[in-house]
Amino acid sequence: MAPISQALLHKLKNFVTTGLLLAFFVYLVFGAIIFHALESPTEEKMRAEFWEFKRNLSKKWQNSSQCFNSDESTPVVVLTQEDSRKRWGMDGALGFSGALLTTIGYGHFSPVTNAGKAFCVAYATLGIPLTALTVSAIAERMRNFSRFLAKKISEKRPQWNRKTVERSCIAGRVVVGLVVFFVIPTWIVQVAEDWTYGDSFYFVFISLSTVGFGDFVAGERIDREYPVNVVFYRVFILLWTGFGMAFLGMV
Repeated sequence: MAPISQALLHKLKNFVTTGLLLAFFVYLVFGAIIFHALESPTEEKMRAEFWEFKRNLSKKWQNSSQCFNSDESTPVVVLTQEDSRKRWGMDGALGFSGALLTTIGYGHFSPVTNAGKAFCVAYATLGIPLTALTVSAIAERMRNFSRFLAKKISEKRPQWNRKTVERSCIAGRVVVGLVVFFVIPTWIVQVAEDWTYGDSFYFVFISLSTVGFGDFVAGERIDREYPVNVVFYRVFILLWTGFGMAFLGMV
């Protein structure tokens, strides 16, 4: 059997990477739809119970923001706008699915139904390996592009030392990657969330390292009008996270 040519092998790898990316996004949307279907009705029920509770307190205490115990001096319940937030809309379910598949797991909300928890286990069992394969394939494509660039430069400038060119390309891809996946996203998050630059960089680093403490989560503020549609913003965060993890894997 004749050996596979480098050109054909390159095309096959590109085809596999494209297929993995497509499979990942289909699986991501599938998970968001199922999580939304399983968790949204329970959330709506809990919201209805909460607002009924709030109305009862308002009638009793004639105060919609705070109620007091029997001596009317110590606050026992504080009702805030955050309490009425919808977590399991399609955009929230998409963000949760992305955080689950990338193993970031911010932890600011999670399934509460038994069906949702069971699906979460099954979904992650299949989805995390798929995500790892996809990220690994993207990282390999990034490495190959760097090698291809070094080869082309060496062909154009044969008088230059090949090892020096390769090292320069490696250094260049690291610098470009730091700018694209750390500096620029930090600025975007700072503008979108109105955080300090330090907090924004902290969020970027914690997310790409998959630590995900959950103290800062992008796209979750209800006290701020985002400059773009929050769904597009969350998709950007998801894409940045995936390709950023691939960059770190490449380095």
